[in-house]
Amino acid sequence: MEGAGNERVAYSTPLRVQVWFLGRSRDKWKQKAKARKEESKRWRNRAADVSKSRDRWRREADQLRQRVEELEAQNTALSNQLAAEKKDGLGALAGLQR
Repeated sequence: MEGAGNERVAYSTPLRVQVWFLGRSRDKWKQKAKARKEESKRWRNRAADVSKSRDRWRREADQLRQRVEELEAQNTALSNQLAAEKKDGLGALAGLQR
C-alpha cells in the first residue's frame, strides 16, 4: 500500500497565479495582524490612562474627605465652646464689651 501523502496533486491553476494568490493572502493576514496589534496597544494605553486617572481622583477624594473630617471636628469643637460660653454667661459679657 502506498501512502496517500506521497501522491502529488496536479493543480489546473498556473503557478504564477497560485503564488500571487498566496502572496496576497499572506499580505492581508499580516495587515490584519498589524491592525490587531495596534488596537491592542491602544486599549492597553487606554486602560493605563484610566487607571492613572482613577487613582488620581481617588487620592484627591481621600484628601478632601480628610479635610472635611478635620473641618467638622473643628466646627464641633467651636460649637461646644460657644455652647459652654453661653451656658456660663460669658457670651453675654462679651456682647456687652463690644
